[in-house]
Amino acid sequence: DLSMDLVSRLESPRSRELELRTSFKSASAQFKGDLAGNYYPLTGMEESVRQQLVDDHFLFMSGDRNLTVAGMERDWPEGRGIFHNKDKTFLVWVNEEDQLRIISMQKGGDVLGVFKRLARGIEAVGTSVEKESGKRIHAR
Repeated sequence: DLSMDLVSRLESPRSRELELRTSFKSASAQFKGDLAGNYYPLTGMEESVRQQLVDDHFLFMSGDRNLTVAGMERDWPEGRGIFHNKDKTFLVWVNEEDQLRIISMQKGGDVLGVFKRLARGIEAVGTSVEKESGKRIHAR
């Protein structure tokens, strides 16, 4: 819808980040089966959770000079978070470099299994966020 696209372009980046975070947080609670997991906002994250995510190499950090120069660390860490399933094979970064970065991974050589999980995850994210916010997610 062209009018929604124009409105979204006029909104401030911060308001879009906060809206997306709110929509995704609610939407992720609807994920089922092996996609089900927890959303962790960066603001107010418990230190033990933060350290575990750093140790797992899942947590993005502020301070990257290129991101700072590009204005992508405005209002850090507000509006940002990470979701992962129980097995840590399906992750979604919220408002890191992209609005949503959807990741499927696992050890071993089951590429088809990783791809199928990614496809189901993309569908679950799109459907759930649209249900929560009334807005469609468009891939770039």
